[in-house]
Amino acid sequence: MLAALCAVSLQLNGQERTDQPRLAAILKKSAEYCRRLEQAVLDFVCFEEVTEESVRFTRKTDVYLYDYQFIKKDKQTKEKRDLLSVNGRKTKSRDSSLQTVQFLYENVLFGPIGLLSESWQAYHEYRFIGEDTIGKERAVVIEATPGPVPVESHPYGRIWVKENDGSVLKIVWDQRSLRNFKAIEEYAKSQGAEPQITAYSEYGREKNGLRFPSRNYSEQGYLLSGKRKIANARISVVYKKYKFFTVETHVDIK
Repeated sequence: MLAALCAVSLQLNGQERTDQPRLAAILKKSAEYCRRLEQAVLDFVCFEEVTEESVRFTRKTDVYLYDYQFIKKDKQTKEKRDLLSVNGRKTKSRDSSLQTVQFLYENVLFGPIGLLSESWQAYHEYRFIGEDTIGKERAVVIEATPGPVPVESHPYGRIWVKENDGSVLKIVWDQRSLRNFKAIEEYAKSQGAEPQITAYSEYGREKNGLRFPSRNYSEQGYLLSGKRKIANARISVVYKKYKFFTVETHVDIK
């Protein structure tokens, strides 16, 4: 048995060494992609459909539809929301804030930068997980974890990357890296449960070599002592009907 375990360990280590040159090449392309995204000039609008479900005394679901505008120029960003409807009823609320109760979200478009940009790669360790398909797109799956000098309150997780250009198709965030996780964990322990949080971002819309959010999802759940999972809140944000006015990418030469 000991010999068999040692053999497996050596085989896995050998595979990891084989994957290192491929992983390094992917990380280099992803850093270049993040630089293009970071320096891009952007002006676009889309519909942002937010479905929030929460459980307090009774289960309640609300659906908000926004006309969302995003502008980025000269390193300055501006976003604007006009609330179009609530639960199917039309409204006329301009420059509206998010109406959600349980969840807040921001900077979904720039999620890849905090994981794969050249500056942030120094704060992570990376591991090649395998290959996968999202829709019709082939991707490699990479796991990012905190490096020797971790950054407090900085999210990390698994990333689906297009190998040919380093762009990001999906990020599944590790629950331990999410904001307020410690407080959620303490509450779960007081109830004899374990936190089970699901959070991911998908980038299914492409324009001029950049990828834009198609969905952002979070679910706050708990695993009870009997291993039964309950979810007490979830949010699904779907981005659709994009209209692009400006998507210009350029990279400053260092």
